Parts: sequence; C-alpha cells; structure tokens
Amino acid sequence: MFGFFKSKKKPERQLTHPSELKVDDMLTVIDSFAYPSWLKGQTLKVTDVQTYQYQHSAEYEFVLESESGNVAFLQIEREDGEEFANFSIKIQRSDVDAIFTLDEFARIFDEDGLTQIKVANKPEKFERFLANTYQQSEAPYVCYYHEKDYRNLSLPRYQDESGEPCEVIHLESEDENHSINIEIWDGGETEVSLTISRPINDIVDLFPGNNA
Repeated sequence: MFGFFKSKKKPERQLTHPSELKVDDMLTVIDSFAYPSWLKGQTLKVTDVQTYQYQHSAEYEFVLESESGNVAFLQIEREDGEEFANFSIKIQRSDVDAIFTLDEFARIFDEDGLTQIKVANKPEKFERFLANTYQQSEAPYVCYYHEKDYRNLSLPRYQDESGEPCEVIHLESEDENHSINIEIWDGGETEVSLTISRPINDIVDLFPGNNA
C-alpha cells in the first residue's frame, strides 16, 4: 500500500525545444568554431527571461550565464518555416571604437537614410560575432521592454506604462548571419549588441533546472 503511494512521484519536467526554457534551466551549445571559445561546447544557465513588446508582436529573450561568468542573450527566431538561435553579447563604447571607430558608428545617427557601416578591426574576443559590413535594414522603431516573462500571460496594452520604452536601430550583414542592435533608452542611455544567427539545432542539449 505504501509502495503504491511512493510510486505516484511527480514526473520530471521534460524540455523538447529551447523556447520552453525557464529560469534555472540549462542548455548546451554545439562545439563549433562558429562560436568563441567561451561559448562553443559550453553549458549555460538561464538566469532571466525578458520580453520585448512591439505593436503587433513580442519577442522573448533568455539571459544566459556560463560557468566562467560570461553573459549572453538568446532569442529564438522563426522565419519562412525555419528556426534560428540568435546569440547576442553587449559591447561597451570602447569596444565600438575598437571595432568600427566612433566616427564610423556615428554615421548611423547622423545620416538621414539607411546607413551602411564597415568594420575596421575584429578583436579576437568578438571575431565570431562580427561580419565585415552591416546595412541598416529599416528605420528606427519603438518597443517596450518588460523585465518579466510574458509567454503564458496576457501582454499589457502597447504603450502601457508598465513597460520601459526604447528606440531600436537594427543593422544586418549581407548574409543575415550577423547583426547589430542599438537600443536607445529614455535619458539617452545607449546599449549596443552584436548578434550571431545560427541554426536552432546548434543547441544540442536541454536540461530542466530546479523548477522542474
């Protein structure tokens, strides 16, 4: 009798797709030279899930941390029946100057049309995240950032005060495998991210965490 009740143990949560990841879950990236050494073949932990809300859609971003303390960001993109894992890293003003020069980068903000910029240098730690040139793909647009996972919740109304507004400028490489995201927040604070777009099956393992 007692053995019967013991057998009713709650089954461990199963992960079948990266889009199901929650805080404390982990993923393993394929061991490929497409990635820098601190990312390839590594297992990373999800430390947060954030929401970017657009007028008619939303994107969810997983904050990942490696065992060595490196931080990356992951968004799952679906386009024309294919899925991609978009890994991003944030860079500082000094990195922007080292990669593009500040004068070259400033053309994005100074020119009226869609700007193309060139990479001047590829520092080793950013090399895998960089193309040679980038083209601005559309005019700047506004989104609302929520420090909350809204995947299973109703999104607030667009332009609701619960979200933090930011203006986004997006540039892509010709092959669309690399991109730059510039986020301009209220008060003028600017964040720059480099992104590499890879096949979704580069995520080779998923592990449920303590929330299983």
